[in-house]
Amino acid sequence: MNSGRNSCLLLSIFIAVNLIIYRNLFLENQQFHRELQKTDDTNFSEFLVSGVNMRSIDNFSTASSFLHVDSTGNSQNTCVLPEYDIWHADIKKVLTAKFPTNNCDKSFEPWTQLVNSTWRIVNEAAELCLARCIEGVRASREVTFGKWMTPGYVDCEFLEAVCWDSGGKEVYGYIHTQIIAKPTPPPIHNSPPNVFFLMIDSLSTGMAKRSLPHFLKYYQSEYGGIEFRYVNKQSSEWCPPLTFLIEDWMVELMDSYPFCKGFFNKPVDHMFRPFTSVFERFGMDITRQHLKGHLCREIHEPVIEYWEQAMNAYRDRPLFTFTWLTDLAHEYPDGPVRFDDYFTQFFERNREILDDSFIFISGDHGIRVGDVSVYYSNYSNLPPIFQHITSEIGSFERNNPFLAISVPKKFRDDKNGMLEVMRVNSNQLQTHFDTRATILDILMYQPVTAFTDRNPLSIPNEKGHSLLRKQPEFPRTCGTLPIPNQYCICQVKKTKVNDQDLKMRLGRKVLDQVHMQLDKLNFTSICRRYELKEVPSLIEYDYSSPWNTYEIEVTTKEPSAVHFQTMITYNQETHTATVAKVVRMDRYGSTSECTSAYFDTPMCYCKIQGPLSYITNIFDYWL
Repeated sequence: MNSGRNSCLLLSIFIAVNLIIYRNLFLENQQFHRELQKTDDTNFSEFLVSGVNMRSIDNFSTASSFLHVDSTGNSQNTCVLPEYDIWHADIKKVLTAKFPTNNCDKSFEPWTQLVNSTWRIVNEAAELCLARCIEGVRASREVTFGKWMTPGYVDCEFLEAVCWDSGGKEVYGYIHTQIIAKPTPPPIHNSPPNVFFLMIDSLSTGMAKRSLPHFLKYYQSEYGGIEFRYVNKQSSEWCPPLTFLIEDWMVELMDSYPFCKGFFNKPVDHMFRPFTSVFERFGMDITRQHLKGHLCREIHEPVIEYWEQAMNAYRDRPLFTFTWLTDLAHEYPDGPVRFDDYFTQFFERNREILDDSFIFISGDHGIRVGDVSVYYSNYSNLPPIFQHITSEIGSFERNNPFLAISVPKKFRDDKNGMLEVMRVNSNQLQTHFDTRATILDILMYQPVTAFTDRNPLSIPNEKGHSLLRKQPEFPRTCGTLPIPNQYCICQVKKTKVNDQDLKMRLGRKVLDQVHMQLDKLNFTSICRRYELKEVPSLIEYDYSSPWNTYEIEVTTKEPSAVHFQTMITYNQETHTATVAKVVRMDRYGSTSECTSAYFDTPMCYCKIQGPLSYITNIFDYWL
């Protein structure tokens, strides 16, 4: 992995969980729909700010949605941690409870089964059913298929079962899984615990607390799970380390865009990738549709089932697994609610194994969906979801991924002291560099002392500090931790800038930075140049500095309409600016696909779009 990429740490070790009663100021989360309907639409910020403080005729201090903000300007030594109403009126507008399974066929049962390496047909009405084994090709997205076979013994982990009617029409497709255990290796330490990572893409702390109330309450009470409310993301990319890999998207993690080269050979004992490759691309027609929700089943379920199969197949040895759910929350601000009971039942059912495990449940960032830029001719026309992700709370939640950790039952007593230290650390600013350090501590350092060492530890070449230990006593702020200002969740006094000349001047500087980066990558011939449309938001941060610091959003004109966001520092006297990393907030999809052969960057809007863009732009790039 490229150690130069700050976010390419083990950021991706996580998913949703653990609800520690959040704050006495707000009621404990109740059942999702009941809470949504009961709360009124009063703007919470009206109770927090009594009036508007004018700085100039054009600039106004913003009425914050957070309880406290820092007005000292000393960001190096001060961090006011965020406290806000997770049921704010702006949030409730986007909680639609519209999911792919809403009108599904609840009577559906699979026509085939795979049990103890034997597959069988269980639907008597099925006329012709055959199955074939699926094998991955090294670590790639490619697969090979075995011959079609009738019911009987199989020795593969992934099996596609298909049925046809008497006329030869495909009427059923299903992918079955099983774990075929590897030989037992000699243990490095005596009885090391399992380490399980469960990560839900786009799961913020607020989303987890709203959508998983039952599971989080159970996780806290039965597993002693501790929620780290103040985790700050560091960047817009990630490249996680891998072991037992279970992911629900074919292009995720292993060689995903834009910065992960991946592996040639399989780096783990078991990978779920053959399943996702067949489901998304290589399977029969109905196989590629059977997890779209109409049969009351989505891709997350076979992912969790595969994890459960692994736990039961390897009861005789410790496991290190990494499970990533991409679609559960990625497009749905309330998506995890449909898994609240499912997760609870999973943890109840596997209590014996999970009680002997370190469990990390987390997100990589908050929700970011859709092409915001196409609506910006009139902000009032923005759909609620886009209004939310560009709001103060939406921007904050995007940078506040969820993280909760539970430890093996034998380490939960007061004598061990692990939970006490974790509770202290949970009330401080953290990053996934600290999550990574925690994993390394579990694997490399804690076993030497039987998991009893609580003293601070500086791991060579690491930027974080283990959450299982006391951390260094310097102030934990965005100035002292590796957190760029554009992602910082510490709350400072902010001023909305309405000076149109300044907004357009800074907007052009942002686009100049984008064009310079594309030129450096030699992408000028394949990427469109951007023309500034407007600056929908320019917010000044009250930092003590000779330069002014702004958070800026920029939209561009057709035919390359995009929505950029970044931080910029600007010297009013010399008109010089420093632009931080520019990120795209719209859903860029395939608009940057022409760069994927060399250095995939969402900053590019390809001149040629559609199926021919990849091939055509390869020639443009090299000519």
